[in-house]
Amino acid sequence: MVISVAHDFVCPWCWVGLSQVKKLQAEFPVTFEWKGYELYPDELEFPRPGGPKDTDPNRPETPSRMDLAYAAEDMDPPTAKRPWPLRTHNAHEAVEFAKSLGLADQLVERLYRAYWINGMDINSIGGIRLLATGLVPDLDQMVKAIEERRFADQIIGFDEPAYQSGVYNVPTFFIGGDRLAEQPIRVLRRAIESELGRSGKA
Repeated sequence: MVISVAHDFVCPWCWVGLSQVKKLQAEFPVTFEWKGYELYPDELEFPRPGGPKDTDPNRPETPSRMDLAYAAEDMDPPTAKRPWPLRTHNAHEAVEFAKSLGLADQLVERLYRAYWINGMDINSIGGIRLLATGLVPDLDQMVKAIEERRFADQIIGFDEPAYQSGVYNVPTFFIGGDRLAEQPIRVLRRAIESELGRSGKA
């Protein structure tokens, strides 16, 4: 059973999604296929930073949806200062190259950790080359593929192209005929159990 995951490296929900994928891989006989979706492709302007919110100083703080997502996964929010805004096309090109070698999972995890834990620019050619060292055998060929945008047709950008493909949020997990976006792991787990049960592989 192959589960496609629409994702982008700079999305905090996808950082949570990486943790979910690793747990689900350990629990079920399933394979995950990482599908690159660019939140900020070249033709899309970066969002403008919002101003400070007016809050009542007497009002106690409440957790955000992101806070609750981290809590549900028993994760601490990352504290590294990360480059922002950041485009990610090169990183997705590198993953597509790694797919041809059966190394996508490993490179995806290295890229996520480099960005969220170490605050690294994961879209620079030098950064990608460093992260792929010891994993991808021919780094020069990988860099050539990135520079040629060899896999551009496999990478989908927001907004309209993503919406046309059925993806409105990342991560979106395609399990059976369902699209599960920004869901807690218990929802993903139940969906996988149901799908495996239907196929007789549970």
